[in-house]
Formats: sequence, C-alpha cells, structure tokens
Amino acid sequence: MEQNPTRFSVVCDMDGRIVQVLQNTTQLPLPDLIGKMAHILVAPGELPKLLNFFLEVKENKTAIGWEINLALTDQIETFTFFGGLFGADIVVAASPAQNTAEELFAEVTRINNEQTNIIRSISKENAQLKFSGDPMPLSFFDELSRLNNELVNMQRELAKKNRELDTLNKLKNQFLGIAAHDLRNPIGIVLGYSEFLMENGTGTNPDETKELIGRIHQTAGFMLTLVNNLLDISSIESGQLELNKTETDVAALIREIVNNFGIIARAKSIHVLVEGGEKPITLSLDKPKMEQVINNLLSNAVKYSFPGTTIIIKLTVSGEILRIEMTDQGQGIRKEEIERLFKPFQKSSTRPTAGEKSTGLGLAIVKKIMDAHAGSVGVESEFGKGSTFFVTLSLHRSSQTT
Repeated sequence: MEQNPTRFSVVCDMDGRIVQVLQNTTQLPLPDLIGKMAHILVAPGELPKLLNFFLEVKENKTAIGWEINLALTDQIETFTFFGGLFGADIVVAASPAQNTAEELFAEVTRINNEQTNIIRSISKENAQLKFSGDPMPLSFFDELSRLNNELVNMQRELAKKNRELDTLNKLKNQFLGIAAHDLRNPIGIVLGYSEFLMENGTGTNPDETKELIGRIHQTAGFMLTLVNNLLDISSIESGQLELNKTETDVAALIREIVNNFGIIARAKSIHVLVEGGEKPITLSLDKPKMEQVINNLLSNAVKYSFPGTTIIIKLTVSGEILRIEMTDQGQGIRKEEIERLFKPFQKSSTRPTAGEKSTGLGLAIVKKIMDAHAGSVGVESEFGKGSTFFVTLSLHRSSQTT
C-alpha cells in the first residue's frame, strides 16, 4: 500500500451538508467546502447516485462500496464510497481504491468487529463479482440505475402528496371553523325571529312583522351564500373545477348582471355605470362561472362603497387581451393587506359600509375561476380613495373550446 494513499473522510449532516473534514489527501478543497452540500463534489450526471447513497445510509445505517465519479481539479475520477449513520451525523469515507476506502471508514468511525466483518465480507463478494470470469451484464447496472431513479421519484411524489394532504386537512379544519362560527349566529337570529313571530304573530303590527321577515330573509340569504361559497371553494381546492365553455357575449353578460343588481345598488343609492362593450365581445368561456366572477366583484364593490357614490365597470380590448375593470369610490384597501385578498378565508380590515357580512371566500373563488380560464385577477387601491378590481382574458386562448 502506498504511504499516503489518495483518500478522504468527512462528516455530513442529515441533509448531506459537509460539517467536518476528518482526512483529505486528494485534490479536493474540502476544508473550503465546510457548510456546503456534498453534491458539489460529484461529476455531472452523478447527483442521483450520490442522493441514493445518502438515502441508503439513512435507511440501512450503512452504505458499502458505492462507486461515484468525482470532479477533481484536472480530471474526473471514480471513488469508492463507504458511509455510516452515527447519531445525527453521516460519516463518509472515499478513495479510488476500494480497500483503502474500507480501511479508512473502519478507522475514522471506530466501528466494532462485527460491523467491520460485514463490510469486508460484502466488499469481498463485490470484488469477486467484479473480477470473476463472468462479469455482470451491462443491462443489470442499467436496470439497477433505473430502479434507483424510480425510488427517488416515488419518494418525491410521496412527499408532494403528503404536502397536498396536509393542505387539504388544514382547509377542512378551516371549513369546520367557518361553519361553526359564521353559521351559528345567523341560525340563532333566524330561530329567534321566527319563534317571536310564531308566539306573537297576531300581536305585532304589519310594519314590525315585515321588518322581522326581512331580517330573516337577509340572514338566510347570507347563510345560503356562505354554504355555496364553502361548497365552491371545497370543490375547486380538491381539483374538481370543470369548465363547460360556450360562446358568450361578455359585454351583454355584464349589462344583464348590472340590471339584476339594480335593486341592491339602489338600496344604498349607488349608481352603476358600464363603459365600453357597445359591440359584442364574444369569447368561449363557462358562462355561469364568469357570471359568478362578475357578481362577486360587483357585490364587493357595492358592499364596501359609501351610499350615494358611483361604481364604473369598464371594458377595454387591447390586442388579444380583454380587461374588465370595476372601480368604486369606497374606502380602499391598505397596501399590506392586498397580497392576501385572493386567498381563502382572508379578510381586510376594511368593513362594509352598511353592516353587510362577508364570508372571506368570494375573491378566492374569483381567482380560481380566472386561473381555470387562463386569465388573471388583480386590484389597484389607495386606502381612503377607493379600489379598482380587474380581470383579464386572452381573446385568442379563451376562444379555444375545452
């Protein structure tokens, strides 16, 4: 054996980051790499093999005789890797000579005789296979590499699914919290008013009875909206949003929605104007869902606008993009709150001007529907001076029926 054989040994954390250099007689600048990921040592294309090496150490507590190409200063050279799990650390020993790597690993880890014998026995078998007259076929190593890659991909997919399940579980808990909190009070109101009418119906004057029935109707309407929104966002988040596209005149659809909103807007003395869209603007889209988008935006504009103000809906076509803007003269939104507006269950500090209730789901639903149409939604607002919500659609892309 040479007096100073080429070899190195390092200690890595569980993420594969070098935390200590035990020995180094190679060209590799290992002391300069402390705190960095070990994968920067390997040659191009060898990263999957190194990841599988660390994976085997974590699962089996040892990894024996892995051949991995390293990028030295002036060449690429194959090193034999030995690894072992010691508490929260992974000790790695490597050398171009397998027996040198084996001896170094046993030396730096001071493993017991039984572990050493196992390593040497497996190394001997590997050597016999390598130098026997009947070498392993190339297809064997190709298949082994394929299986290793599949294992890594499956683990990544499993981690992704676990994250998705965690998100859905949190969403479910939010649904339960919303149902318990936001439905309990209105249900109590409906029960209270209805019991009062049942017990004192003949003893109340017509105006009082009408007012109570109106409050019951308004409260029931909020509960229905909340339930519908919960069902919508639940369906969307679980990947069940499907578009049934038809050729739709967006300009005509908006005028129809504005007419239907007349009673609600007039109740607050709010005037709604539509600018643009004198000619048909026909796109292939899901009409009920796009109607839901416009309804949600207009409902918010009315809800947060001061009585006696004006809401302007503007349609513009620029190139292949249709932009629908909805500008109010309301309270505006604080800059730091804009970023979270389109996330489920998020509400701004701005409050409806007539005590209307909000579910915190309407804008999240709008964003999901626009995403499904390959469009966008955004807002421009200055606190105290009103807001402009807008959606955009690609005329070319939206015309492709799916």
